[in-house]
Amino acid sequence: MKKLAALFCCLFFVWSSGVSYANELKKPSEMLVAKDEKEGVFIYATPFPKDDLFRNFRVEIGKAVVEPLDWQISTREERRPELHVIDLNDDGKKEVVVILTLGTGTWVVQKEAHILQEADTANGKAFEEMDIDNPVHTIQRDFRITATDKKINVEGRGHTWEANNICGITNFKHRFPLHQSVNWKVEGKNLSAHVGLTLTDNCVPGEFILQYKQRGEIYIAERIKVNL
Repeated sequence: MKKLAALFCCLFFVWSSGVSYANELKKPSEMLVAKDEKEGVFIYATPFPKDDLFRNFRVEIGKAVVEPLDWQISTREERRPELHVIDLNDDGKKEVVVILTLGTGTWVVQKEAHILQEADTANGKAFEEMDIDNPVHTIQRDFRITATDKKINVEGRGHTWEANNICGITNFKHRFPLHQSVNWKVEGKNLSAHVGLTLTDNCVPGEFILQYKQRGEIYIAERIKVNL
């Protein structure tokens, strides 16, 4: 009886080890999705093919490691992260700027920007993600936009812009779907958000260009240009 029990335990151990090993094989492995070898910055993410998403991001900055909790993008090649290592705030130290493409389509661009910056923490210096003022919220807070089938009017920050509505029609009078066209860009050492003014499903006759600078613990739109 003891021999039978020992044999059963042995078989159970072998079976459970096999299950455990099989489960390990099923776990997706992380991939390198962006890099700047010169600056020593590497971005890894884990693909989840069933959802067509990269999740569980990990950013190596020299010897530092940052693991953002809420980043996710499509696994399609054209959606790979944009990586920029630049001195955004003119303090002599370089920040890591990561731009994620959430969606694209006809007259639709949806991106989000993330800034990883070295900061003093309770455990010494470490890279942390900085807050960025949402460009859509900034426009909605600081500007008044109206449109008719003939005219577009924008007022805010002490200026007024007016132009003919080249679309010839508008689906929106006062509340516009600005979130449909948010395109973040790094040009030189500047981070900017280009937000399209959508009037119809296939006509975006104007845009807001917001240039971001650090103010305390947050990056805000220091200057906003309106193109109509």
